[in-house]
Amino acid sequence: MNKIQGDIKIFKEIENINRRPKPFEFYTASDLWTDEYTSKQMLAYHLNENIDVSSRNGKFIDHSVEWIVSHFKVETGTKIADVKKLPLTK
Repeated sequence: MNKIQGDIKIFKEIENINRRPKPFEFYTASDLWTDEYTSKQMLAYHLNENIDVSSRNGKFIDHSVEWIVSHFKVETGTKIADVKKLPLTK
């Protein structure tokens, strides 16, 4: 390998190291729930009704419940599951 080929190889390696990953190229959701510090922060964000970071804010949730009740046969004792927030594992 001559100097030019070596320089090209190094440039390509640097270019690859600094490239932006494709969407969903790496699965990192499990890291959010297994790291002690991060999982505590995630839970706090999920349970905070005042912000729209990990879950909808309380006002939005109340509005959504009103909409569901007005569009579907929801009565006392009706059970509705919100399963989108379950941690996913590989």
